[in-house]
Amino acid sequence: MKRYIRLLGVLLILFSSCSDFLEEKSQDLIIPKSVKDYREFLFGEAYIRDETQIHTYLDIMTDDVKENIKGSFLGGDTRASGYGYYTWQADPEQTVSGAISEDKAWETYYHSILICNITLDNIGDISGSKAEKEDLKAEAYALRAYCYFMLVNLYGQPYNQATAETDLGVPVNDVVGMEDRKFVRESVAEIYRQIESDLKEAITCFKASNLTKTCFRWNLPATYLLASRVSLYKKEYDKAIEYATYVIAAQPQLYDLSAMSDDDYFLNEKNPEILFTYGYYLVSYYAWLAKCNFPISDDLQALYGDNDWRLTHFFYKRGAVYTAQKSETSGTTGIYGYAFRTAEAYLNRAEAYAGKGDKDKALQDLKTIREKRLKVYEEVQAVTKEDVIRRVREERRRELSFEFHRWFDLRRWDRPRIEHTFTPDIKQPDVVEKYVLEKDDPAYTLPLPRSVVEYDPTLVDNPRPQRENQNVTGENRFCVIGSNAGRGDGVCCFDVAVAMIYGDNFDAFQFFHLLNSSSKNLIVIKNALFSVDLL
Repeated sequence: MKRYIRLLGVLLILFSSCSDFLEEKSQDLIIPKSVKDYREFLFGEAYIRDETQIHTYLDIMTDDVKENIKGSFLGGDTRASGYGYYTWQADPEQTVSGAISEDKAWETYYHSILICNITLDNIGDISGSKAEKEDLKAEAYALRAYCYFMLVNLYGQPYNQATAETDLGVPVNDVVGMEDRKFVRESVAEIYRQIESDLKEAITCFKASNLTKTCFRWNLPATYLLASRVSLYKKEYDKAIEYATYVIAAQPQLYDLSAMSDDDYFLNEKNPEILFTYGYYLVSYYAWLAKCNFPISDDLQALYGDNDWRLTHFFYKRGAVYTAQKSETSGTTGIYGYAFRTAEAYLNRAEAYAGKGDKDKALQDLKTIREKRLKVYEEVQAVTKEDVIRRVREERRRELSFEFHRWFDLRRWDRPRIEHTFTPDIKQPDVVEKYVLEKDDPAYTLPLPRSVVEYDPTLVDNPRPQRENQNVTGENRFCVIGSNAGRGDGVCCFDVAVAMIYGDNFDAFQFFHLLNSSSKNLIVIKNALFSVDLL
């Protein structure tokens, strides 16, 4: 009874409208009592479904995008809300206008974790068959593992065996009711132990239940795929191979892109490699009708080439640029926006084989994918272990683009230097800013969301440097016309490497301060010619 009272208090405050079984015309709240009730409760409150759109910024932080300011005249500038992420600002939630684009990933995933906790805590007191209860437990464990996996890879340090015990991860939330409690960030290693424990329980329970599942609910193959991903991130290659092999044995077929209709989206109900589907795909940053957006980068486009079906089936071409368009709304595709799919199992296994130095097996897995992706099959050319690793990474980049993988892959591989350009004012297209994410930059880890830090200032945040425009493309030559210009009378020309020009935003007074002069009647003329009367 105490358990139900505690659950009732949580439901009253948080979940009074989550699904049909919690709705009564009399406005009385019904306490879930059966497996069926809890399945609806879990699905309605914890699953990431097509109305949930979170961390859409992940891919615009990578080398897979660039800016485009010459799109359609119909839409707006979709770059604005993503400016802080695209340019790796210390506060990425701040848009180019200074408004806040709230990061809801933390809130969403911890909400799901709470629902999983409640479900698991009450499962012994509800009605239903043993198989049904085992299946419900499995879903809750798998979903909780996924939430922690996403949280630690968004806000924790990349997994490094040498430092994982001390690197900051995220808090573990083990509450099942209403508690006025503050949390501390656990180590990355501790969070991975939590994830692995939940995955082990999920696999055991799914095997015990042995129920037929659809791709809309967590299931055994999807859980094994997540387990292979976790092991790969930890460089536990034997485990990654073992788990991926189970997925491939259970569902080996890949989507043959040569037979895919031009009217279909790649992620659709006819795709045979879909294991589990979740989330909402339509991302404003990639909207091809927008005036300004983030299409795919030149080097990603070149990585596909004309012989690759993925270039036309994964992306929409408008003019000279391609924008991500792998999916659509569930009403159009028959599934949710994102998916766990068999292709990742082949790629996880190939990367693990490559890491172990097993060249032939790694290349065989790449071949299996490429046979379904290329118009005319081409063998992968790789001689050394390093060659194979590079080819596997390239194939992973092609195949899993814009499915929330690239940012995490960059973090765990080598955290390379990335440059992005940004045009502040599309009416001045020649004034372009450049931002650089340096190799091993602290900004490869996101700061905690503003709302989290404001609620609990004692929670340790991730340090991020201020990110300034670096678009100095050489020396700028300035001419100051007048007398007593600090270097003698008449016209004085000199090079100023530290000065930068941003149209009317150029700080002329700071510039003249460098000359130990003062000025009045300053007229700013394009191309860095300044005519001044000096006192």
